[in-house]
Amino acid sequence: MNHEYFCRPCFNSLPIKKQNECIGCRRPTPLGKTCVFCWDSYAVDQLLIVSDFKNSAVASTIKLFKYHFLHDLAQPLSQLSFKYLDHLAKRDHFSMVQNNPLLVPVPLHKNREYWRGFNQAELLAKLIARHYRLDVGEGLVRKIDSVPQAKLENRPERLSNVRGLYACTKPEVFKGRYVILIDDVCTTGATLNECACVLKDAGAVSITTLAIARG
Repeated sequence: MNHEYFCRPCFNSLPIKKQNECIGCRRPTPLGKTCVFCWDSYAVDQLLIVSDFKNSAVASTIKLFKYHFLHDLAQPLSQLSFKYLDHLAKRDHFSMVQNNPLLVPVPLHKNREYWRGFNQAELLAKLIARHYRLDVGEGLVRKIDSVPQAKLENRPERLSNVRGLYACTKPEVFKGRYVILIDDVCTTGATLNECACVLKDAGAVSITTLAIARG
């Protein structure tokens, strides 16, 4: 499981995030609900963040996963997600299976996925879905190959860069469904919010987002 890359003490030392926050203003909110000040600007209803990107081991693992093509690191990162979600279940009575949600990975453009060999969000979504016996929803696609968000430093550029990038090819899959949108890193929340807008336009009832860390 984690033993190829982590000894058990090192894996157990990886932190989980204890304080939830609004996707927009980052104010502390119960279970990461989008606060009243950000409702009008965000289609995301709830943000769950597994860990802290400021932790060097977490940051290194995510970077190796994405940029050094170590797709096996999806396993320990998904296990860290389970640890976090178990914590929420015990502390806040949060349930991943309530309302039988669809798990939806943030898509990559086909060119970038071909270059990398995999979509890191999709690997995570499939492992999490298997663990909780949930379905992965297909039909959210990235239609334009733009500059990666990680290469943009300021918030206005990130917000502008994601507009119109995503589309839903199978709206019937999402109509009337609760969705949990999966990604590796959330920074400004622009990518997650753009995906959430598209999914809600397709008829999704509610969008919870789950990211491994927040930059």
